[in-house]
Amino acid sequence: MSILLESALGQIREGLEEFREVQASNRYIEGDLPSIGDLIDLANQNLESLYDSWACAMRQLDLETDKYVVAPGHPVPTASPRQILICLLVNHPVILEKLVTEGDAVLTNIGKHLKLPSAPSIDKKNFIPKCDVADGTPKTYFVCYHVRGGQQELFVGSNQADWEGLSAIAEIRRADRDHRIATYIPAASKEFCALQQAEREVVLPESMAGLEPIAKLYQTRIRAVAAMKDTPHPDFLSRTTETGQAFDKGMEPMQCCYFCQGMMGYRVPAEFTEEDVRNYICYMDWRLRGSYAHSCAEVEVSLQCSQNWIANGKPGNY
Repeated sequence: MSILLESALGQIREGLEEFREVQASNRYIEGDLPSIGDLIDLANQNLESLYDSWACAMRQLDLETDKYVVAPGHPVPTASPRQILICLLVNHPVILEKLVTEGDAVLTNIGKHLKLPSAPSIDKKNFIPKCDVADGTPKTYFVCYHVRGGQQELFVGSNQADWEGLSAIAEIRRADRDHRIATYIPAASKEFCALQQAEREVVLPESMAGLEPIAKLYQTRIRAVAAMKDTPHPDFLSRTTETGQAFDKGMEPMQCCYFCQGMMGYRVPAEFTEEDVRNYICYMDWRLRGSYAHSCAEVEVSLQCSQNWIANGKPGNY
C-alpha cells in the first residue's frame, strides 16, 4: 500500500508545494473554491481514512493490521481494492458456515452480512464537484460458491473499476483487468458472437406479429437465451451446475444482464418481478457494448469456476 499510495501522494505534494496557496480551477468545482493546498490536505485525510478502513477490515478477518510495504517492481494485485476486500470478507468462516446451514438466502443477502467501509467523500459543505467523482469502485460484482477440498469457497468477480472522467487511469485499469482474464477472453468473445447470431436467427410465431417493439425484443431475447442453453450451443460457457448472484455497487442483489444470461447458465437465487425481468433483458444494447464481450463481472467468475473444474479433472465448461 505504501509504494502505491504514500509514495505517489508524496510526489504530488512535493511537486505542488509551491502552489499551495493557488486557488483551484472552477472547471470541475463550484461553491467556495479550495486552494491546491486544501485539496492536498483532503487527499491526506482520505489516505488516513483508507488506513482506518483497512484496519477495520483486518479486525473483521481476525488478522493483524499491517501496511504490507512492498518494494518497487514487486507484483501487486490488478483487481480493485474493493473487490479484494469483498472476496476476503465473504470467505470469512462465519459466512461460509452460514452458507452451509442457511443456503441460498445467505448468498442473496450477503451484502447485509458485510461491514463494508464507505468510500472517502468530499466535504460538500464548502465546495462540491460539478460532476460525479470516480472512486475506482466497480459498479457490479458477482459471487459464486463452490466446494473445494471439502470446504466452501466463494469466488468474486467485478466489472471494470469506475474511473469515469479520468480516462488515463480508466485505460490503465481496463488493461489490468484484461490482462488478468486474458486466457478467457477468446472463449467469451466466441460465445458473445454466438449469442448475437442466435438473436438474429430467432423467428417469432405469427401470433406475435402485432406485439409492440419492446415486447417483440423481449420474446426474441428469451428465445435466444434458450437456444444457447438448451442444447447447449458448442460455445456456451456453461455454469449450469453452479449458483451465483450479481450485486450492485452497494452489494444489493441485482439481475444478470441479457449477455450474461445468454453466455452463462448460473442459477441465480434472488427473485425479481416479471416487469423488472422484462425491462432488464431488453435494456442491453449491442451497439453500446461494442466488442467488449468480457466486461461483466460474471465472466471473471466464470474463469475462476472453469479453472476450479479443470483442477478437479473436469472440463472447463462442466
